[in-house]
Amino acid sequence: MSRKTKDGRLENMTTLLNEIVEDNTTLVGSLNRMLATQETLRSDLVREMGLLRDDLAGALAFRALKDLCVELISPLAAMEAMLQQADFADPQVIRGHVESLVITLHSVFSRMGAEKISIAPGQELFDPSRHRCVRVLALDESPFPSAPPRTIVRIVEDGYTLAGRMLSPAKVEVQVEKPNDRFE
Repeated sequence: MSRKTKDGRLENMTTLLNEIVEDNTTLVGSLNRMLATQETLRSDLVREMGLLRDDLAGALAFRALKDLCVELISPLAAMEAMLQQADFADPQVIRGHVESLVITLHSVFSRMGAEKISIAPGQELFDPSRHRCVRVLALDESPFPSAPPRTIVRIVEDGYTLAGRMLSPAKVEVQVEKPNDRFE
C-alpha cells in the first residue's frame, strides 16, 4: 500500500472520528439539557404536591371544625333556651334539661366518631397510654380494697378515642398498696 493511500485512509478515519466526537458532544449536551429539564420538572412537581397536600390538610381541618360546629349548634341553642326560661326552681326540670344535654352531646361525639374508653373500676389495671392518674388511694380509702395495687378504683372523667387514636385519656383514681407509693 502506498503512502498516499495510507494518508488518505488516515485522513478519512480522522474525519470520521471527528464527526463521531462532534456527534457525541452534541448528544451529551442534549442529554444534559434533558436532565436539567427533568430536574426542574421534578422540583416543580414536588413543590406543587406539597402545596396540594397543604391545601388538602387545610380543607380537611376546616371540614372537621365545620362539622363539629354544626353539631354543637343545637345543644348550644337548647342551653340558651334553658337560660332564657330561667326555671331553676324545680330540680326535676333542671335535671331533665341537663340529662337532655348529656344525651345530645354524647350523640354529637358519636356522630363525630369519638368513642368513650371503656373502664372496669375495681378490675382494670392502670395503663398510662389510656389513663391519667389524678389521685392515688391507699387500701383503706379505696372502694375496692381487695383489688391489687395499680387498679383503677374510680373514674373522675371519661376518656375518648377518635378513629382509634387517643383524643383524651380517662382521668382516674388508682389504688396503691402504701400511701406513698408512686408510679408512672
